[in-house]
Amino acid sequence: MWIDQKFVVIEKILKNENGSLLDLGARDQILKKFLPEKISYTGVDISEIKNSNNIILDLNQKLKFDNESFDFVTALDVAEHLDDPKTFLRECLRVSKKKVFIVLPNVAYYEFRFHFLFKGNLGSKYHFSGDNKDDRHKWFTNFYLVKNFFDKNSVNFEIKKVIKQRNKLKLLFYLENYLAKFFPNFFSWSFLMTINKN
Repeated sequence: MWIDQKFVVIEKILKNENGSLLDLGARDQILKKFLPEKISYTGVDISEIKNSNNIILDLNQKLKFDNESFDFVTALDVAEHLDDPKTFLRECLRVSKKKVFIVLPNVAYYEFRFHFLFKGNLGSKYHFSGDNKDDRHKWFTNFYLVKNFFDKNSVNFEIKKVIKQRNKLKLLFYLENYLAKFFPNFFSWSFLMTINKN
């Protein structure tokens, strides 16, 4: 089974940590498998997922947790689906004590560009069906837009480039990892924002 590199990146960051973690948009709780045993896990999602014990919440609404209820808060590929990412960010910061991790996709990634050039669309998350319940992205995100958003709405954050590993030769993965340092808008699959509360 292919695992998105974002989970590996967060595993490395949290490997020596302990405390509590709130996973917003947890789906089938894949992140939990990458966390050390000393971190207690709470998953939240908008709908029930088979074989998970997620708390059901609409993330477009205020989070029903007290201030600083969790040491860590994650929102991996979630904010781009929401109506009001600014309020969502403030809520993530409110309920966390130490760090917030937010992953956003890079629509300017070269594979998306080629897909649009040759097939006329950016993939299944960007379409025009008119159905309000579709699992779709509401925001166009790339390196410069993401950086600008966090510059305006957060303090003390770090951007980490996440490189796509699926269907890649190892050499191509390492090449993209190197090129993303110079051309993040073209070679980064997504971006991990780490916001430190301290």
